Amino acid sequence: MKKFVMCIAVLFLTAGSLFGISKNTDKALALINGEPIFTSEFDTLFAPILEEYTQNVPASEQTKQKENELRDAVLNQKISEITLKQEVKKQKIKVSKKEVQDGLDEIKKTFSNESEFKEFFKKNNMSISALEKNVIEQISIKKLLKQNIENKIKMPTEIEARALYDKAIAKVKGTKINLSTEENFIVSNLAAALKRLSNEQVRLRQIFISLPKGASEDALRAVQAKIAKVKQELQRRTFADVAGQYSEDPTTKPRNGEIGVVAKGDIPIESLDKAAFSLKVGTFTKEPIKTDLGYFFFKVEEKRAKKDITFEEIKNDILEFLSRINANTAQNEYIEGLKAKSVIKINKDW
Repeated sequence: MKKFVMCIAVLFLTAGSLFGISKNTDKALALINGEPIFTSEFDTLFAPILEEYTQNVPASEQTKQKENELRDAVLNQKISEITLKQEVKKQKIKVSKKEVQDGLDEIKKTFSNESEFKEFFKKNNMSISALEKNVIEQISIKKLLKQNIENKIKMPTEIEARALYDKAIAKVKGTKINLSTEENFIVSNLAAALKRLSNEQVRLRQIFISLPKGASEDALRAVQAKIAKVKQELQRRTFADVAGQYSEDPTTKPRNGEIGVVAKGDIPIESLDKAAFSLKVGTFTKEPIKTDLGYFFFKVEEKRAKKDITFEEIKNDILEFLSRINANTAQNEYIEGLKAKSVIKINKDW
């Protein structure tokens, strides 16, 4: 998922230059102080977002209106981005070589190794130099925002945090409370977090064997042979050692299969969630759990019972949560202020 998000961020900043689009014949979907967003550029960056929408939203809930609302949101985000980049130039924000390298290193951490990192960009027809340009633009925007909104961010008080906690607890208990649309969104998010934290939790390790849909008979036999080997190895070696050697999940394999702590309901596949919470501490699934993705072995290394979360336990988290909301509000207000001073013309045809 991290790679998908990163890919979208790269596409937003490199779509036109990387795909050889002829902008002389392309329609300008919008103009921001004379700078165009071309239709082909927008279509390129919107395509993966639309694909994720169609894959994750039930077909019965997909409508043209919702798709167009998504297009509006993406276009608005692109306009905001261009407005910020124009302001960066106006304020002459500079980025050092060290800052660029640090940014590249952070992106590389989302990949298992250097080869996977380079292969990803090769497959997506992206260059490292374009990525560096993207990193420079992202860092410069962050510096711009920090310089202009840092002193405008309102610091939340403990009284505000306590009031939010009380409303979230009421929400968890199903108590009816009157909230504005914006406040309901904030309270609901905190209530979901509280419910998760109070739920039963387990610390998990996994071994994942991939089996893509439509796999050939030869591929299926190879997977079954690997599963048999894993089962054999688990009889004489630790689960962690076997996971480090045989698991095919690029995120957890380097950590010997360590997933971390998950709450009941966190795992989106019901059969996996059920299996994880039915195991005793120190035990693992003797037979792998089959899913549409492949096969999973789980080991439970710790269990935490369901409990109530007190205000004191979560106070600092709520204060940080409110700080992020206030920072986001200040950022949005700053961006909208820049856009209000800009000449923006939109020629959308949806």
